[in-house]
Amino acid sequence: MNRCKKTIWLRSVLLCLLWLMVAPAQAENMIMVRVHQNFDNTMILLKEALNDYGYRIAHIQKCDGGLSGFGYKTDEYKSVFFGKFQEMRHLTGTHPELIPYLPLKIAVMKENDSILLAALNPLSLSALFPNEDLQNQFGRWESDLRAIFDELAASKEL
Repeated sequence: MNRCKKTIWLRSVLLCLLWLMVAPAQAENMIMVRVHQNFDNTMILLKEALNDYGYRIAHIQKCDGGLSGFGYKTDEYKSVFFGKFQEMRHLTGTHPELIPYLPLKIAVMKENDSILLAALNPLSLSALFPNEDLQNQFGRWESDLRAIFDELAASKEL
């Protein structure tokens, strides 16, 4: 192999290795779980779990109607907006830059015979907001979301 081909080959290998290292990190930006319940039962269980962790639902938005208007065929799809009222009020008052990210959101989507729940991993906000108090807050939210999703994944049929 001549020197130019070796260089191209080496760069290609390095690029592939870099991609393999970065891809899992990007997947950590989302927290997802598949639940083997029907859609209505999943919504009931999600509401109960959020309540058990001290969160209140601010709004539930039905999304499948809007998507079908754009030609997408969907099953059931809702966004659940939630938070702890005093916590949200305090954070938006002291850190107004967080307003676009609050309240927290969970997408609930029917996919074949199961339900997929997905949320932005709050720890992914750490890169945007390096404040130590916010880092701790993001960690608490991430821990709560993982615990809630784990409970829903382990739930028995209602």
